[in-house]
Amino acid sequence: MLKLSHLVYPIHQEVTLRLTPEFSMQIREDVCYSMSVYPVSGLRMYGLRDRKDGPTEEDAKIFDREGHHIPLEIRNGGLELELRFPQEDWYRLRIYAGDEKIAMLDLYALEEDLLALTPYKGDNHMHTIYSDGRDSPMYMAAAACRLGYDYCVITDHYKYEPSLLARDFYADTGVDFLVIPGEEIHSPDNRVHIINLGGKASVNDWYRDHEEKYREAVSRELENIREPMVERCRYEAAACQVIFDRIRSVDGISVLCHPHWFIETGFNEREDVTEYLWDHRRFDVLELIAGGAYEIGTQLQLSYFKEREAVPILGSSDAHACFGYRLEPGNFTIVFASALDTEPVKNAIRQGLTVAGNAGKLYGNYRLVKYAYFLHQCYYPEHDAQRSLLGSRMQRLASGLPKDTVPEDYVSTPRPSEMFAQLRYSKKDQS
Repeated sequence: MLKLSHLVYPIHQEVTLRLTPEFSMQIREDVCYSMSVYPVSGLRMYGLRDRKDGPTEEDAKIFDREGHHIPLEIRNGGLELELRFPQEDWYRLRIYAGDEKIAMLDLYALEEDLLALTPYKGDNHMHTIYSDGRDSPMYMAAAACRLGYDYCVITDHYKYEPSLLARDFYADTGVDFLVIPGEEIHSPDNRVHIINLGGKASVNDWYRDHEEKYREAVSRELENIREPMVERCRYEAAACQVIFDRIRSVDGISVLCHPHWFIETGFNEREDVTEYLWDHRRFDVLELIAGGAYEIGTQLQLSYFKEREAVPILGSSDAHACFGYRLEPGNFTIVFASALDTEPVKNAIRQGLTVAGNAGKLYGNYRLVKYAYFLHQCYYPEHDAQRSLLGSRMQRLASGLPKDTVPEDYVSTPRPSEMFAQLRYSKKDQS
């Protein structure tokens, strides 16, 4: 078996592909090794024809020739090849010893903007015993880590403080997991569910402590609605706009939750409200995937989303417990961010650098989804295994293991979020 030294590479620069043997396999000096390499999209000479740096006829001689084998050099007990990738894509490699194929490997070559970012998996909507959930905020965070997530957002109904409990509980442990503050907002006389993701203060507390100001703001907003709607829908649309603005004022991300949630009487959020909020958009993000209990709504949201201008999207579990109630196998988001910290993750979400996931299905921008499927196959299995180990340790800590009896590195290792940096090729790797 052979493995690549890196998983992702830059395009348009010379790189060194290095293949090393696993276990006890040895590279034989008397054997001629070679490789063929193909972008899964095919060489995109037509698709990138307007770019000055698009693939050339010379690239076609390497990347689009059936049966063309590129000789590999034997160096330091491994195999090496200098190569320049002509386009961003998923590449498949076939390795040969003489005429015998001995390995098939995958890598991804990326434009500079995406190469600089790290994929982080997370759940952006979950509840605890402080609202209608069954487990503590600390236990929910630990369970999310155990399922392979790098971060979670605790979003209890009406309450912001539980998210701070989980964040602060793990803050002094050195755990490689991010808890982002949040809350699910239910403002007066408004059935629309809205998340304040990463806000620096509670919006639920604001309208409770200042209901008169809230009502005045809604009244002013109602004057702006000229379109025909039943009175209830007009009020809810106006209330939502007020809440979206308030979330922005506390540096939060406003998430429109499960707009096609199908309840006994129909959609919890009337479609006229959804249409108005979309046409006069002041929310930041659409919760595209929202838990197993919302499967009809999820399918409707997917169709609805495809027919409209793209907005940033999230996938979430809306979990109310660690086991048996929507967290497993879970819906999730992959965020492409510069660091595993609250502000970089928030910035990436605002920029739409996200893919929404539902088990093995991924949704969103084509470029990001193609890359995410590669990661799902080639990166996340090992990453998730490390997360599972760390999450199990977090669960023990959350279950009451006294912190003063915990070994120093009990939850500070492993550090799955640092894996990707080691798999990303850089210029220093050529030296």
